[in-house]
Amino acid sequence: MSTPRGRARARYHDPEWWLLSVLLMLVMFGTVMVFSASFPDVAVEEGLARYSVLVRQLVYVAVGCAGLIVAMRIDYHAYYRHSFWMMLGIVALLMALVFMPGVGTEVFGAKRWIIIGPLSFQPSELAKPLMILYMASWLSAKGKRVTSFSHGLVQFSVVMGLLVGLVMLEPDLGTSALLVTVGVAMFFVAGAQPVQFASFLILGATAFLTMALSAPYRRERIFVFLNPDADVQNLGWQLYQARLALGSGGLLGLGLGASRQKFSWLPAAHNDAIFAVIGEELGLIGCGFVVMLFCAIAYRGYKIATRAPDSFGTLIAVGITTWLIFQAAFNIGGITTAIPFTGIPLPFISAGGTSLVVSMTALGVLLNVSRQTLSAAELAPTTEGGRLPRKRTATRQHTREFHPTRRRSTRAPSRPAPMRGEAFGRAASDGGRSPGGMGGGSRR
Repeated sequence: MSTPRGRARARYHDPEWWLLSVLLMLVMFGTVMVFSASFPDVAVEEGLARYSVLVRQLVYVAVGCAGLIVAMRIDYHAYYRHSFWMMLGIVALLMALVFMPGVGTEVFGAKRWIIIGPLSFQPSELAKPLMILYMASWLSAKGKRVTSFSHGLVQFSVVMGLLVGLVMLEPDLGTSALLVTVGVAMFFVAGAQPVQFASFLILGATAFLTMALSAPYRRERIFVFLNPDADVQNLGWQLYQARLALGSGGLLGLGLGASRQKFSWLPAAHNDAIFAVIGEELGLIGCGFVVMLFCAIAYRGYKIATRAPDSFGTLIAVGITTWLIFQAAFNIGGITTAIPFTGIPLPFISAGGTSLVVSMTALGVLLNVSRQTLSAAELAPTTEGGRLPRKRTATRQHTREFHPTRRRSTRAPSRPAPMRGEAFGRAASDGGRSPGGMGGGSRR
């Protein structure tokens, strides 16, 4: 391995403004809906002022904006060398939450919260971005070895099993399912073989069903999903009221603030069930607007992944985009009874501090990746002799200089083996290597 010769400054350009605009639209829309869904009875029940929930949400938005700006300005390659320690820290925190008495606070039968004075947060929310950063660095460092059974599937299963197992012990089935979904997506994009992919899906599905059926309250949720009208006075109450809210809205809704179900009928109206309030007040048009915004995040996020300057950036973009999109899908699917209800919040819209701040900060990381993406011309195939045109060689060379363990070279890099599909393969223009320079490639 070559001796480090310093680190060249990253070539930045404007971030993905469309993605930033969609984020701001979601956050502003969510703040309005949180106030609309919470003012009838939440403040009265908690003995607080009428606008307390709105003020608290605005504070979370301000903190999230600060995290977004900071993350957008930090070069995402800086996370590569520290991702292991960040992952180790969140695993230790989850172990303390689950196994050490007095660390976590039990709410509705689950120890998901750590309360320190007036502040409270959920470690499982922090686990989402930290797992993505660690998996991105680990998979990009593996390179082609990810296709092997021992270096790929076995090690991936051990890491995912440890993290998901701790989250399940809280217990939190929804976050566990989301972590598995994100991890499998990153593993697939990194180059996992179809046999590995199928093997993990079978193993994961078996483990998921075992855990889902092992606890009585999880079995009850599955039975409610299969027959929503069987017990509308008890277990099916929230979903029954959510369906009433969605049906009452019709096409155009009853009007902003005019929801009837939020008046002590619909539990957690400003949290997990806020999509039902959107449907009642803004109708099918409002629900379609929310879904359209998340589809825009998916399109822009995966487009950033295809143009990232290296495999580390590609995997980060895939992980963050998959996380946000599938979390929204789990929430909307649960409220509409398309899938079993898990109680997972709707990103950027549901009330809550940890989820909002962490999600906005993670999107800041994605925006930093977008500031370093390659243009269509720079992603064009090589010409004669496998060399790039002279005008593009400097740009390709610059993306290689992000890696401190590589020697600088005026030669154009050889074409790497694709990660998964032509689009993601072209994005890994660093020769399949991680930012730490742990893969193959041309040398002087």
